[in-house]
Amino acid sequence: MKREVPKENGARRSADAGEGEKNQSRDIALLVIVVFLVAIYFVREFYIPDNPAPVTSTPPLEKTVFEIHEPSGFSKVYTSPKDISLKDAMAKTGSPPSSIASQKQGLPLTPWVNGLKNSDSPIKSGSKITISKDGSVQIGQMSGEKHIVFSIPLNINRATAQDFEALPGIGPKLAEEIIATRKRLGGFKTVDDLKKVKGIGDKKFEKIREKISVGEKY
Repeated sequence: MKREVPKENGARRSADAGEGEKNQSRDIALLVIVVFLVAIYFVREFYIPDNPAPVTSTPPLEKTVFEIHEPSGFSKVYTSPKDISLKDAMAKTGSPPSSIASQKQGLPLTPWVNGLKNSDSPIKSGSKITISKDGSVQIGQMSGEKHIVFSIPLNINRATAQDFEALPGIGPKLAEEIIATRKRLGGFKTVDDLKKVKGIGDKKFEKIREKISVGEKY
């Protein structure tokens, strides 16, 4: 004898099936939306046009860093736009050449400067200007420590043993070896010549490469 299923149970099952189909359709729709949004994100982030807009960058402003040692013994480091003359550099002390010359009975200042012909010649970054009490001027080089602090490449053709010790991995003994090698070679033509010094291998050289230069031949 067949058992009849109550009509109420059948209706409930039909309703549950319909609700399941709706939920499944909703999940599929949400999945499509998510995939669409992800596709848009990747297109925006990684798409490279055929003719990309040119990238423009502003080059860093070049400056000249120099030190002035005054007759009083006071020493200060200055920064100025590229290509500043000796005369303009000295004026930054507040005692331009004319006032210094007045100490010499009003005679015009005629500075003697190593490597420069007159006070209108530009000075280089890393220079040290020493003003004597008699008004004479001499240009040398800032210490190795100050070269490192102000990110100025150290001229290995002019540096002293003490200057070299400011470079990472260079001790007193190796600094003296650099001086001896420089004398034997008659000066370094390129920074790579520093690898000819006994005790400076590729690893140590790479640590100081960006901190040195050969400058001009002296």
